[in-house]
Amino acid sequence: MGANFFSDNEDLKFEFEHAVQWDDIADLTEFGYKLPGGHANLEEAKEFYRAVIDSVGEYAGEFIAPRALKIDEQGNWLENGEVKSGEALMEVYQGLKDRELWGMGVPREFGGSNCPLAVFFTTAELLARADVSIMTHFGFHSGIALALLMYSAREGSLKIENGEVKSVRWENAIREIAAGNAWGAMVLTEPDAGSDLGRIRSKAVQRDGKWYLTGEKIFITSGHGQWHIVLAKTDIESGGKKLDPLKELSLFLVPRIIERDGKQVRNFEVSKVEEKVGHHGSATCALIYEDSEAELIGKVGQGFELMLQLMNNARVGVGFEAIGISEAAYRQAREYAHQRKTMGQTIDRHPIIAEMLLDMELDIAGLRAMAFRAANHVEIGSKLDMLLRTMPPSDPDEKKKLERKLRKHNKEARLLTPLLKYAAAEAAVRITRNNMQIIGGPGYMREVGAEKLLRDALVLPIYEGTSQIQALMALKDNMMNAMKRPGDFAREAARIQFLAGTTTDEPQRAFYKAEASVHRALLAVLARIASKKLKRTVHESGWGQIKQFADMSKWDPKVDFSQGLVHAERFARALSDLECARSLMDQAAKFPERRKLADRYVKRMASRVAVQTDAIMANDDTVFDWINEIQD
Repeated sequence: MGANFFSDNEDLKFEFEHAVQWDDIADLTEFGYKLPGGHANLEEAKEFYRAVIDSVGEYAGEFIAPRALKIDEQGNWLENGEVKSGEALMEVYQGLKDRELWGMGVPREFGGSNCPLAVFFTTAELLARADVSIMTHFGFHSGIALALLMYSAREGSLKIENGEVKSVRWENAIREIAAGNAWGAMVLTEPDAGSDLGRIRSKAVQRDGKWYLTGEKIFITSGHGQWHIVLAKTDIESGGKKLDPLKELSLFLVPRIIERDGKQVRNFEVSKVEEKVGHHGSATCALIYEDSEAELIGKVGQGFELMLQLMNNARVGVGFEAIGISEAAYRQAREYAHQRKTMGQTIDRHPIIAEMLLDMELDIAGLRAMAFRAANHVEIGSKLDMLLRTMPPSDPDEKKKLERKLRKHNKEARLLTPLLKYAAAEAAVRITRNNMQIIGGPGYMREVGAEKLLRDALVLPIYEGTSQIQALMALKDNMMNAMKRPGDFAREAARIQFLAGTTTDEPQRAFYKAEASVHRALLAVLARIASKKLKRTVHESGWGQIKQFADMSKWDPKVDFSQGLVHAERFARALSDLECARSLMDQAAKFPERRKLADRYVKRMASRVAVQTDAIMANDDTVFDWINEIQD
């Protein structure tokens, strides 16, 4: 309390200063420093970004954090169809508006500050440390405006000249959001459609050249906003073939208030504000659309593809959000342990408590290092994609160079995003739980705030794709990469095994041994899957149909991959731990002052990875017997 949440955090300051690829990011953001009214060079740009973050850190520590318990107590409620919020929450929102932070990532042409995503993600951590529900709502301002810019670029309606945006399809919405006068919502979930979006029943139909959307949505964060990006089913010409349900989804922009017959009327209704365990400052709404006027985004049938882009960026934001709440819990536990005395000394000197605090510190540092690494790839990739769509180089060689760079960053972003979302969300629950344990009885009392941190953390492994979905994505992507390029996979495994046996530096050797064990575990999973599939193919079709085994497009994901996917969470735990260690070790190679931190992390990581990979290699398949018993 009463601190600048940026300047009091040496690890976060290091990541912001040294881990962000400012050379590429600032150059792309400022179009080579050629924008009118923009920054003249890298140092000027970085000075502005630092000033923004320092201001956010001060506001988070001095103003938001002292109001967190009031925000939690006052919450939001529904009154005559409108969502009302407590006084403390409205004070915070007004302060964010006064500081012109709602549109931090929006181009200057529309009233924003044109800050990079690196600044937005850092803001996410700072606000989440102060009160996580503030951050949850904050993301649906600038985040929705940037999504509309991205969608406009994809469909070709965004016009840019010399780096300046000249026109965009949804300019009014973007301006409103940047000014803090409106916000948006990402609208997917329905009573029977959560992670399985193919079960969506909301439907949009076209009449007289206009689209109208009907359906019910639930669990919509900031669903009382003006600009809704809604996923709904549309009729698709299939030529009599059965379509993948996801191919029937389209994306729509649905305004809440519209003008009809000269009057301002509601285009859809907020039917409920959910009573949640935590995140009380964030309104989670149930919505009813009934012939609601809508605008198609992109093309019919593109909905899932377009929404996935928005969700992937949101998952990186959740990673930073989880780190922020973990930082708050760690600080509270450390302060309490340093003051509380038992048996003649403060409890932070008892090894069992000290180890809990050390694990918190190391986990947060490792996750933060991986988070900034992921953020680099996501931002550079998204900006290169925008550049190639709106202002592609005339030189074919330069264009190919940028396309290769884009593919590289997208590949790394796809690898790291599910790992970050998985590991950071799970760590937030663990760290907030251990904070309450260290504080003990007082932590169970509401006025202390430890129980609030735990309540707020519990949803992080659930929303924006559950932990289990992230784990499945991580394992599937790594399996597919290995199967597409088996030679590369084998060579890399041999290289790592060689380094594990020859490197003399102990932390490096421990890292390579852990990496080698992850490769072996993945190979074992692949071997089991292939063996089961081969036996099933031969049993059902005979050796004459062996081509069915080789053609993976004909594999049934629900059956053929089950022997491997049962280990998805173990694999995700091991690989995320390994990638956190890699991030810290890469930093230590450039900055010697990071070496002690990296070495400590690697030492603890190695044993944890061994536990997970040993379990994968043991291949306890009892669960399949249990599933069969349920089916019987």
